[in-house]
Amino acid sequence: MKQRPGVAALLDAALATLQEDLLPTLSGRQKFLGAMIARAVSVAKQDMATAADSAVAERNSLQRLYGSSLEGDLATLRRQLAADIRARRFKPGTPEDTRLIDHMVETTAAELRICNTKYLAQRQRGKGAESAV
Repeated sequence: MKQRPGVAALLDAALATLQEDLLPTLSGRQKFLGAMIARAVSVAKQDMATAADSAVAERNSLQRLYGSSLEGDLATLRRQLAADIRARRFKPGTPEDTRLIDHMVETTAAELRICNTKYLAQRQRGKGAESAV
């Protein structure tokens, strides 16, 4: 039985075709739109490749933040965190506040690694970096 290529292989082939065969033949707005599509496919590939590990890392970070066993899926935990931030649960200057900042930096850096690696690299080289994420 002939096996179909996996999702990652299909995205690789589509992206390579777009970048190597189609984009060089385009100009103006079509080239811009083609580049946007290529970027979207690239981000989707990266997201698929790291989604499970990113979810585990974020859950572990939330575990450190709250210091207790967490119940619920990641979306529920994110909503709880947002509600706690709005309710000012994390008082400035406290260890909880420091853990919140650590969590926010970790999760933001993880997102940047997927969708904007150039920006993250600039920040790490000291061009306005708040931290060496």
